[in-house]
Amino acid sequence: MAKAVVINGSPRKDKGNTAMILDPFIHGMTEAGADVEVFYTKNLKVKPCTGQLQCWGKTPGECYIKDDMQKLYPKLREADILVLATPVYIPLPGEMQNVINRLCPLLDPFLEFREGRTRAMFRKDVGIRKIVLVSTGGWWEKANFGTVVRITEELAKDASVEFAGAVLRPHAF
Repeated sequence: MAKAVVINGSPRKDKGNTAMILDPFIHGMTEAGADVEVFYTKNLKVKPCTGQLQCWGKTPGECYIKDDMQKLYPKLREADILVLATPVYIPLPGEMQNVINRLCPLLDPFLEFREGRTRAMFRKDVGIRKIVLVSTGGWWEKANFGTVVRITEELAKDASVEFAGAVLRPHAF
């Protein structure tokens, strides 16, 4: 059975437009046999990354910042699929950006040059093999999702896993 961790970055949690699109997606995953656990960034106290990269050198794989990411790290290590669910807020809500930045301890600091870019990969103890984006926006054009899609695609490439696609809903309200 696949394990999925869903991180919902909507400030309105399960009452917003993101949840309206995310809920059927989660339902489909559970019907397909996945074990799905949802976390709301609004319920988590996650401080910004300070960029010191102690998680790569001094304490490999462990972030020195002690906050609610400590609850997420074990769940993310066990997951096969990471689903990032977020509304588009030029480009992301702050709490979601903090969570994404704090994924750094899950990456192995061994870097290599691939496809014209420096890339890393998830550490051996991280099970994530796919990253999915579920996103909503108030504007009418799908082009407004470009930055959020690019962030998610780059995260997948940087971690050397599959970007499994995006479910995008413009003009969500």
